[in-house]
Amino acid sequence: MDKPLTGIKVVDLSRIIAGPFCTMQLGDMGAEIIKVENPNKGDDLRSIPPFMNGESSYFLLNNRNKKSITLDLKKPQGKEVLMKLLEDADVLIQNFRPGVIDKLGFSYEKVAQINPRIIYCSISGYGDSNHSGAYDPIIQGESGIMSVNGDPDGLPVKVGVPVGDLVGSLYAVSGILYALLMRNTSGKGQYVEISLLDALVSLLALPASIYVATGENPPRVGNGHPGFNPYDLYETEDGYINIAVGNNSLWQKFCAATGLETYQDDPRFLTLKDRKENRSALQKIVKEVLKTKATEEWVKIFTEHDIPNGHIRKIKEVFEDEKLKNRNMISTMHHPVAGDFAWMGNPVKLSSQNEIDYFPPPLLGEHSAEILKGLGYGDEEILELKKNGVM
Repeated sequence: MDKPLTGIKVVDLSRIIAGPFCTMQLGDMGAEIIKVENPNKGDDLRSIPPFMNGESSYFLLNNRNKKSITLDLKKPQGKEVLMKLLEDADVLIQNFRPGVIDKLGFSYEKVAQINPRIIYCSISGYGDSNHSGAYDPIIQGESGIMSVNGDPDGLPVKVGVPVGDLVGSLYAVSGILYALLMRNTSGKGQYVEISLLDALVSLLALPASIYVATGENPPRVGNGHPGFNPYDLYETEDGYINIAVGNNSLWQKFCAATGLETYQDDPRFLTLKDRKENRSALQKIVKEVLKTKATEEWVKIFTEHDIPNGHIRKIKEVFEDEKLKNRNMISTMHHPVAGDFAWMGNPVKLSSQNEIDYFPPPLLGEHSAEILKGLGYGDEEILELKKNGVM
């Protein structure tokens, strides 16, 4: 059965995370992803530890369902091969620093001249007009995300995953799909610009709502919530538990579950507004009672009372979760060099396909000959390209 993007050809010039995570999603849904890499080192992510038999696990987890060809884009023959790849491509994606791709001779204007139907997606830190380089922590700081993340009396803290790169990649998926849909009507491609800073700023809904309403910078509240209470990470007798009491009905249930019925009608805690204004007093009461039982006891009690709660799981526990395995979110893949490795699946589930087919991340240049032959290159021509260091 065809996948949603079967027949879509994507030429991927991106590396690290912002870009490769996008093309991995497109590849999961059936697009042919041709990953163009530097002949000497490949995607920079290949050199980042930890390694499994010499293969970067970081690279493995972001590059399934792709083919790899190596090309030196500074050499005329390398440029010629890329132009041939682009002649019938549906999508080009790149995340060079703004201006670099133009100097290589592959600006949108030039590529569109040979293929007016191409969707050209550019990902950068600050947008095309700003040539500054950017890494994820820098973007997290510039976006305001770090200012609201961390303990109230501590330092600003970045999110523990490269959220700027990942969110930027997901917006790139959206932008590419929007452009492909428009092409179905217009017959023309277009330029899609993604800024990682724009992407993270778009996520500021909660802290931004506080600023818009009050004109004040939202404070850091640690694991808590600026509007809801109790809505936090709490210490138990033997560990921790997350609790989210997000409305008045849940507050009544929470009091019943914890034996705090005397506080159900306490005027300090009747409404969301009351509980916010009297946060310190309520937190003291809640913290004291939650320390009286073990985490699993509270999980059972809160679940029985239909109160949102959860463990603080370590990554190992997530990878061992049977529910996630049953949903094909955690599985094992075989790589010819790295061997068997665990990986995370695509969270998009479509009723038209029972499962997503996955094939392992490519070795550096693994599909070079195959791709070149598909472009009409003969064996002797391919050997000549190798000899000249083009691939």
